[in-house]
Amino acid sequence: MISRLLKPLAVVGGVALDITGTIQASGSRSRSVLHTSTPGKVKQSLGGVGRNVCEASMRTGVPSFMVSMTGQDLAGATIREGMHLLGMDTQYISTSSTSSTAVYNALHTGDGQLVAAVADMDIFDSLESSTVRASLEEIQPGLVCMDGNISSDLMRTIALYCKQSSTPVFFEPTSVPKSLKVFEHEDVLSSGVVNYVSPNQYELEAMVETARRQRPAVNHSKINIGNIVTATMTTPDIVEKVLPMAHYLSQFVPNIVTKLGEYGCLLVSNNKSHVHTQYFPPEIIDPTAIKSVTGAGDCFVGTLLANLLILDKPSPTRWAEMIQQSQKSSILTLQSDLAVSVAISQELLVKTTLS
Repeated sequence: MISRLLKPLAVVGGVALDITGTIQASGSRSRSVLHTSTPGKVKQSLGGVGRNVCEASMRTGVPSFMVSMTGQDLAGATIREGMHLLGMDTQYISTSSTSSTAVYNALHTGDGQLVAAVADMDIFDSLESSTVRASLEEIQPGLVCMDGNISSDLMRTIALYCKQSSTPVFFEPTSVPKSLKVFEHEDVLSSGVVNYVSPNQYELEAMVETARRQRPAVNHSKINIGNIVTATMTTPDIVEKVLPMAHYLSQFVPNIVTKLGEYGCLLVSNNKSHVHTQYFPPEIIDPTAIKSVTGAGDCFVGTLLANLLILDKPSPTRWAEMIQQSQKSSILTLQSDLAVSVAISQELLVKTTLS
């Protein structure tokens, strides 16, 4: 059982309706699908990075609240009903009378390759800072996650609220362009509450490039950068490439969890006197068991958030346990047709005196 004394997680970010059209397999691969209708299958599902993260956290048993916005339209009603059916709380999802609900509409070939997609996410620019702050004041979270879909102004509001309430913030970049929003207001990072970030390789590169241009580097002379810890004899080349970048960014966000997809995960944790670096190889999975990659990274983050909520300031050993559990969450979702596997459960929480 989860302790009733545990403060909840608040996720501020995107909820969306995902609509995927898959073209019916054809004997002629050269047949154009442009300028005409094409036989196939269309699937609707709940999406949005923030929503996926929040559901994954909720499935571990940790109290989790979604703060977002939908429109007064069919897509919005579908999302709310779907979330209710999953047992997700929607009381902090506001409704816009002027903006359309976020929709991601993709067209895939019969073998799952993307042909084209349209992402309508403009509604999140309408998510008002005063509304979100009021929601956070009511939730009183122990940890706040913000995804890159929200505006940089709202990120500033969240950082200032969390500084006042001594609440740590986890930033999920979402995409390369959106990862840079965290630099648009100087006091977001200087607030000192953005303690965690989970970029992929390309988001990390963009964030470091921006940080080098905009923010003064910290003097490393008194920081002990230890050797990389790994359970494997060698590390992939990609780890050696991203390691210096993660070290650099840890000057401004102390815990960098770089998602490397099929190559695993790299943790850089900087406590201002010592930098702990650990590489985690990927969990083994039979490639034929993979049904969809959608949501795997979000479930990794959601499970990590749930464990951070319980452990707060983990030791290197605890970090290792949390990341390994989060990788298992990703594997479960890779084996599922859904963006968040229904098999994610409290078993993915590390054992503590609170659980």
